[in-house]
Amino acid sequence: MLVRTIILPSVLKADPENQSVHYGMMIGLLQDLEKNGVVLSDETNCIRAALFQDIGKLPVKFRKKAEVLLKDLKKKNRFIEVSLSNGFQAICKNKPCQQCIRICKEYSPPAILVSYGCKECTETQLALFPSVEVIDVAEYRISNLFEFHLKQVDRIIPNGEWKQDKFEQEILIPLFRDAKHIKIYDRWIGRSALQTPDIGQIGDNYKLTLEWIIDVFLRESRLGASGVFEVYCGLDTRKIDKAKIPSFIASLRQFESDTRNTHSFPNFKLIIKEETQANQMPHDRYLITNQVAISIARGFDLLLDKRNISYPRRLRDVTIAYCSEPDKIEQAVRKLPNL
Repeated sequence: MLVRTIILPSVLKADPENQSVHYGMMIGLLQDLEKNGVVLSDETNCIRAALFQDIGKLPVKFRKKAEVLLKDLKKKNRFIEVSLSNGFQAICKNKPCQQCIRICKEYSPPAILVSYGCKECTETQLALFPSVEVIDVAEYRISNLFEFHLKQVDRIIPNGEWKQDKFEQEILIPLFRDAKHIKIYDRWIGRSALQTPDIGQIGDNYKLTLEWIIDVFLRESRLGASGVFEVYCGLDTRKIDKAKIPSFIASLRQFESDTRNTHSFPNFKLIIKEETQANQMPHDRYLITNQVAISIARGFDLLLDKRNISYPRRLRDVTIAYCSEPDKIEQAVRKLPNL
């Protein structure tokens, strides 16, 4: 899942003794970050401006690729501007480097990427912050950052092996921490209203999972209740007496209202899509943010333990995979009529 990092501008400067190897490693780093990373920057835009400026000094064949990758990071909202207090300072004549060190001290990301003679200085200034790994870009492929965060792999979770707290730390919090907009797509959230024993309302197994996920978002996201959280579900109206359709919709809307009130979260929305034989929501289930998208094979009936079991409850078996084309999912759902 997404991991926070800081890139010292020196990463984009050449090693005079081994330029091609250095540039190759730098491109590899940017590719991995584009898949799985977030880059912290200062509110004054000092760091990001320095990164884009140094890119322009690279040899053409490396510069073009690096420019594309940095623009992709920007397009995917992976540059996160953070505010800095006066409580942490840094010693360096280079202003962007000062800001990078100060961000490390204040926000303690897992790693800062450095190069071109900056590693020793950075390690000295971060000596009292051992949780921040200082990584020379030439060695990042053997770093903890790469091993535990940047290697993009699917997650297969066996039945009952994980509990809520582990799923939060490894999946949800990295997705939510810097996200502004969350969208959940699961047609069965609405369809569960057609299933016993919860006919006429969202199944409690789905409610319990959604309540938990919303709570994690509000607790861990930088935006909290200022963020937007949307749940898209389906309702197959062919299976409901036409006279009863309004009552089904009203019941689902009551869940939306209760969630807004219980969590003091006015930006929570439940979007109900009408499904027919010819037009249905995608079979797979997704969690899409303004930064990244994943598919959740189990869907949002995630919890093995019921409501009467206290937190942390066990999870069902589930596979988490990255979704490379979230726009197609959103477009397909958008075409369906709202109820």
